[in-house]
Amino acid sequence: MRGFNFKYKDGGQVQDGVGLLISILLRYPEVCSVRYLREQHALKFQFLLYDSINIAGLPQNLLDALEVFHQLELRSMKICQVEGQQEEDFYRLTVTRDVESMNQTEVGLIVDLVKGSPSNELLYEEVELQEDELLFQEEVIAQVLEHLQNNELDKNFIAVRDEGRVFVYKN
Repeated sequence: MRGFNFKYKDGGQVQDGVGLLISILLRYPEVCSVRYLREQHALKFQFLLYDSINIAGLPQNLLDALEVFHQLELRSMKICQVEGQQEEDFYRLTVTRDVESMNQTEVGLIVDLVKGSPSNELLYEEVELQEDELLFQEEVIAQVLEHLQNNELDKNFIAVRDEGRVFVYKN
């Protein structure tokens, strides 16, 4: 794998796990934010959708699809939560998954399922990456997820997208 060299504003080197959050947001602009939950050793993905009557079944459909995916992969999930919450004119979809049983294919599947939902009202920034950059980010996601399956980060982190940039915060 080519090395990636993400740095903090102060010049310090970004941990692999923080780089994972950055890579997920770079590769999948449909993801509004991604959070690492240290206590659960899990990732929490958030998506924003326009309010629509077609959204009601989305959390259960996504949960069912993830369960089938893991049955086909012959792996079990420790944490798999899919929740939807109405917020004024928007609908926030949250997917929480344990890192131990997750892989890059599943991250792509989650995004594709949300994008392909009947409501098709996903809010996201249009970002155009070259094919080789998309493949590179997928490779980074795959390798860092594999590394993190047996290693935890020492803090909670959240990465958010804002006007084409990715910001990472400790919390």
